Amino acid sequence: MDDEEDDIENDVEILKIVLVGETGVGKTSIFSQFIDNVFHEDFQASTGSTYHTKSIKFDDGKELKLDIWDTAGQEKYRALTQMFYKDANAAILIYDITNQDSFEELKKYWVKQIKESSSSDIIIVIDANKSDLIEEEQVNEEDARKFADEINAIFCCTSAKNKVGIDDLFVEIVKKYTGKTDFKVLTEEVEEKVGQERQDSHSFSISGSLKLTMANSFADKKKKKCC
Repeated sequence: MDDEEDDIENDVEILKIVLVGETGVGKTSIFSQFIDNVFHEDFQASTGSTYHTKSIKFDDGKELKLDIWDTAGQEKYRALTQMFYKDANAAILIYDITNQDSFEELKKYWVKQIKESSSSDIIIVIDANKSDLIEEEQVNEEDARKFADEINAIFCCTSAKNKVGIDDLFVEIVKKYTGKTDFKVLTEEVEEKVGQERQDSHSFSISGSLKLTMANSFADKKKKKCC
């Protein structure tokens, strides 16, 4: 029985995804919405990194486990943050559409760090968050899309508050990573937390895996301008 369990475990491929960007751009809110469908107005800035897994099950029975890391954006934690994305398969670089500085820092610092500290084939997503605050927009969407094209990155718009585009962030990564384009995501509720561990300034919050069953197609879904 143990051998069978080991074989099952070995068949599960891991896709590590890190969320990076300046403090206040909404990394933790995006993380919380995708994992728990929850948004809090009063999130405090992350001081370490929070970890959660979700499992994806394809129609052919194969599984892909998403290891998702929410990292701290403050400058004093940047050296620590590097250890979390150096072996990542994908990085979501998030900026706040109402904060031009967050976009400039993304271009000047975060893209450079990801490219220098990660594998050459890492999947990069540029995420324009807080699209619900379009009236306060400081970052021109076309400029951001152009920049994403220049660095061969996926571009997405999200609103963590309204959960607009959140699932698409991760769907686009899975599509590019696996090469599979015909699927949809179904989530199941997780009833209890497995545990939480704290180590120095790291905070690892590990919750039970969610099963995402993929079938049918996103191809027929109409594309909407999100920002």
